[in-house]
Amino acid sequence: MLAACGADQATTYVARDPCAPLALTTPAATTDELDGIAAARALWRDRGVAAFDPAASTSGSPIAIRFDDAAEVFHGVYDPESATIVINRAITDRATLAIVIAHELGHVFGLAHVAAVTRISLMNPGNLATPPTDADQRTLEALWGACR
Repeated sequence: MLAACGADQATTYVARDPCAPLALTTPAATTDELDGIAAARALWRDRGVAAFDPAASTSGSPIAIRFDDAAEVFHGVYDPESATIVINRAITDRATLAIVIAHELGHVFGLAHVAAVTRISLMNPGNLATPPTDADQRTLEALWGACR
């Protein structure tokens, strides 16, 4: 059974450096799913993340992205132990899919959930519309520094 996004993450969680190469593997993804992944990568790239530069697509520490059937309320989850992101296959809108994947990649980079009452963020639980914000970028840079 899959836990909710970011739920009960192990204390041995190791975040991935957004400035280091990060390969995303996508076993059995459809064209629409691959388009959603590409859009999520672009959202982070627009915020200075260098992990998805062309050289990173074939090297670096791999993260698998899988698409599975799930209940409508489930959007996605990142399991750091298996280095796998699982996304609900029922999410078919490209923009929504990009946001959900970008959210889970935020967890890969070490970002935690941000309550919506605190601020609007990609990392709001259940977010389906907000891309990475200036504050998300500043939080990521506070953790890792700016990519050069």
